[in-house]
Amino acid sequence: MAIKELISLHEDFLLDFGFELDSSLLHYTKSFSEGKQILFFHHIQNPDANYLEIQLGIRFDQVENIINQFLPSLGDFKDRSVTHVIPLNQIDNNLPRRFFLQDDFEVNDILKKIEEFLVKDGFHWLDKYSVPENMEFLFNKNPDQELTTQNFTYRSARAITLSKLYNKQEYEYTKKAYLDKLEEMMVTPFTLASFLNLLNHLENLD
Repeated sequence: MAIKELISLHEDFLLDFGFELDSSLLHYTKSFSEGKQILFFHHIQNPDANYLEIQLGIRFDQVENIINQFLPSLGDFKDRSVTHVIPLNQIDNNLPRRFFLQDDFEVNDILKKIEEFLVKDGFHWLDKYSVPENMEFLFNKNPDQELTTQNFTYRSARAITLSKLYNKQEYEYTKKAYLDKLEEMMVTPFTLASFLNLLNHLENLD
């Protein structure tokens, strides 16, 4: 089954929850005041097996528009970048990271499992972290915590921007934590300069 056909099987279900299919990018989106919620479907084809991986994402427009002024990106990446993405198994560890597609007969069972997960946990996760203060806490409760779907350069930029926009009282503490972490990691001069330029921009927003 082609990935486009497979993804379209969710369309009626997701429309009921306010998600619309972006057929050009093959994912579903739902807008909220600061950005959008996203459901990603990845079809991974190997010579010996096919897999379907679903990820949940949240984009805060202001955060992405700010950080992409200071990070290397190509073309319209700032319009497509996502603040945080998480695979299903990091929300429910009873689910696999990827669903093995042995044949088309398994598709309906897999779609049922995905839809049950979304109703039980997935939509709740998206709604919870669409609240910017919750996303800020997720990024900054522990600067040492790895976010597996993004490298530290992007993670630190998003984290400090979220802090400045949504948790100003902790901004100076958060800034020091990430500067210390960047020094500890001995990042390149370009990476450090990009972060410092971002800080300068944030501190002149007011």
